[in-house]
Amino acid sequence: MDKFKRLMDSLEKRGKKPLALYIHIPFCARKCGYCDFLSFPSTEEKMRSYMEQLRRELLFRAGKPGADCSDDTEYLLHSQYEIISIFFGGGTPSIVPFSEIEKTMEMVRKHYPLTENPEITIECNPSSTMKLALLSYKRAGINRISFGLQSTNDEELEFLGRTHHYNDFLRAYQDARLSGFDNISIDLINGIPLQNVDSYTRTLKNIHMLRPEHLSVYNLIVEPGTRFYHLQKEGKLPLPSEDELVNMDKLTMEWTAKMGMERYEISNFAKPDYFSLHNFNYWSDVPYLGFGIGASSYFQKSRWKNCNNVRKYMDIPFLTEEDRGLKITQTSNTVTGMCKETESSPEKQNQIEKELTTDRHALSKKEQMEEFFFLGLRRTEGITEMDFVARFSVDMHQLYGEVLSQLVKEGYLIHKNSRYYFTEEGLDLSNQLLVRFL
Repeated sequence: MDKFKRLMDSLEKRGKKPLALYIHIPFCARKCGYCDFLSFPSTEEKMRSYMEQLRRELLFRAGKPGADCSDDTEYLLHSQYEIISIFFGGGTPSIVPFSEIEKTMEMVRKHYPLTENPEITIECNPSSTMKLALLSYKRAGINRISFGLQSTNDEELEFLGRTHHYNDFLRAYQDARLSGFDNISIDLINGIPLQNVDSYTRTLKNIHMLRPEHLSVYNLIVEPGTRFYHLQKEGKLPLPSEDELVNMDKLTMEWTAKMGMERYEISNFAKPDYFSLHNFNYWSDVPYLGFGIGASSYFQKSRWKNCNNVRKYMDIPFLTEEDRGLKITQTSNTVTGMCKETESSPEKQNQIEKELTTDRHALSKKEQMEEFFFLGLRRTEGITEMDFVARFSVDMHQLYGEVLSQLVKEGYLIHKNSRYYFTEEGLDLSNQLLVRFL
């Protein structure tokens, strides 16, 4: 993508490195039948408490982005990194009081090095997106809205367990436009219960009339532990046939082309220069830090996840911004003569890190190479031989030539001008094909 390349070139010329932030807000009005994400209903009081703790985590990570301890509580502000994208995901971020989103963005701007005009996205549920909230998001610097619509058919929405109707979405979409948002993405799902080719066509026609900048289209996957999983086991999940699913995928390609969109990743389509920078970062080896329960991070070639237990997360003893303002590493008790450790001491930092994170893993060179293919080939532009050599100082054909040649021979991969990328059929079968690189 030319826009991504220009951004990377600009950072390199200024001696900077890209970094992305993901902020997980796990709350929702109710659990949808297909959802296996870390999300759940809650009260406003608990949501506000969670957001306050999340801001403490942001403060903690600003001085300690990786596993190593740092004496500089503003390490990232003084580093070579620049934040190029921020994504508020969930759950349903729009369900929390909008003042909490504003406070969180204030914290980010104060303690994190944002690049000029970073992409900042918030996921919104049409039924919980008010005009006042949208105006608040705009004031906070959020410049991209992602609506979880899923379908324009109310019967299908009801079976999914969504809390909105199509008219709710139309109102929220209009409010977003009137609030000044000129970068709006819509999420759709195909292959959902009660859906057929005709109803999916109507959904795509309705989206076409709205002229969004970006569209994400996901095939329904029935995940273990969900309500849909249990309904399927009981034979009570009326899913479309395989032939209908194939036709729906063809319709997606046909209608996104009519919308002036190009496919840039397996499930994502965008008008020129409106691809999701945050999504593209994931597939392009850009490091990112995740905040909130269950959030994943990738930094300095290591991956880890935050704990997924909300009670455990809320008990982590982060310091507040006021505590940090004291600029001391120990507080003395003048009565007893005893000293109390604060977050700034290496011991305390390590203890917090242990409570906060799990599954920390430094990637081996072999794992990094596998991810180069596994993530890079999700993009329609694919990967290049030069990028592989630049990262690993070895010719990719020496290690993966046989796999690449076989995929080209089978018609799933195209090799052109030192670039490899999937055909349309290859993209559709990518999950099965990419395991060959492991």
